[in-house]
Amino acid sequence: MVEKVLLIGIAALGAVVLVGIVGAVIARLRRRMLMRRLHAAVAQRRQQTLAPQPREALPAPVQRYLRRAVGDAPLAEWIELWEEGQFRSFAYPRWGKLRARGVYTGTVPGMIWRARVWHSLLRWYTIELLYASGIGRGSLKLWGAFTLFDPDGPEANEALLVRVLMETVWFPTSLVPGGLLRWESLGRDDAARAVLSDSGITIRADFYFTSDGDVERIVTLDKYRDADTGYEREQCTMYCEDWQNVGGMRIPMQVRLEWNLESGGFEYMRRRIVRVRYR
Repeated sequence: MVEKVLLIGIAALGAVVLVGIVGAVIARLRRRMLMRRLHAAVAQRRQQTLAPQPREALPAPVQRYLRRAVGDAPLAEWIELWEEGQFRSFAYPRWGKLRARGVYTGTVPGMIWRARVWHSLLRWYTIELLYASGIGRGSLKLWGAFTLFDPDGPEANEALLVRVLMETVWFPTSLVPGGLLRWESLGRDDAARAVLSDSGITIRADFYFTSDGDVERIVTLDKYRDADTGYEREQCTMYCEDWQNVGGMRIPMQVRLEWNLESGGFEYMRRRIVRVRYR
């Protein structure tokens, strides 16, 4: 009986290891394909002649922000971010420790973001979010092997494109309006709307600025959360804090994200930048 139980345990462990290896190989191939696509898109953009929105025509708070955040910094084509923080979800509301690395393209919307979240030695997750050329994919896996959440489709495409837009505060040369991005006035001196279009998708986010010209928060209605009845469009806010000058740009070193629900706010992520590289 003991031998039988032991054999069953060994077989189960072997199955877990095999699933993890197969999943890791598939994920690596998917990332490589996406990276090739992003390299091609960035190279193509270099050959294009854009008609940017004149800075003097931008809403006044955007002009102040770009002067402060960008100045004369060169356009960043590739951005790498290393982060630490905390993450939780509605399904598991305890905070877990987060570490992440993101690769972004600065001239076309693109992102490869990978994170690991620890709740305990027996409960940890991997998160991967990918976006390129209008296609967004994501995964949440227990122990890096068992998929718990694998969003794709139109909702994921929009949600990940708006995430790219919100996170351009870490590479603000991408917020200088060009062929894909434009700014709209909201009729007030402390806010403006960024509109980003890519591969037939258009998303929006409202930027609210401090009196000094930094971004205080970003609010969007174009994000979706996973709910019992499927994907639900919800308002999401990202708060930006601890602004510093890095690599010739001014960026927030800390952000907090929350869902703005009718029942109240649900803060689900805290992120702190520990290293950034522009090229």
